[in-house]
Amino acid sequence: MLRPSERWYWSYSQTRDRLLLDLTDEAQFCTPFSAAQLLHVPTQQALSMAEAEAFWAIDNSLQALELPAAVRLELSLTALSCQFLQQQAHKSWYFQQASHCEAQLFDVVTLRGLSSQYALVVAAEADCVSCLLLGELSSLAGKVLPRLTVIRVLRNRISALDVAVPYRHIA
Repeated sequence: MLRPSERWYWSYSQTRDRLLLDLTDEAQFCTPFSAAQLLHVPTQQALSMAEAEAFWAIDNSLQALELPAAVRLELSLTALSCQFLQQQAHKSWYFQQASHCEAQLFDVVTLRGLSSQYALVVAAEADCVSCLLLGELSSLAGKVLPRLTVIRVLRNRISALDVAVPYRHIA
């Protein structure tokens, strides 16, 4: 697993129209986010200590799902890049109502439409959360929302993660 470094930089590629994280001179992580989705376009913005801490918090949350390391890395870097996204209107009507969930930033939750899918909370407010879908999800309207889509919903549309956490994660 890669470790966050002060040599990592956020940048934007006009040719790809994507937000990038420059990891080394030879390696870049290309996010799924275009300039139209961003609050601002970074130019050689160094990774901060707070972002490095967030990276580890995200990775720690995702370990409950026992995903391969490469998938966890992709999801962690994508979730980290969500800080650059414009805020959206909530789309709660796409999902089944659940009990009010007190999920915190970077918690893994479940969203239910016609199918269920895990999502990672990438922004949390008193009544809404923005979630990164960890897989494809069919909404109640039958619309297929692709993996790595960020969607904002009311807290009564998310459910707490319901998986048995191995002892190695709670020791």
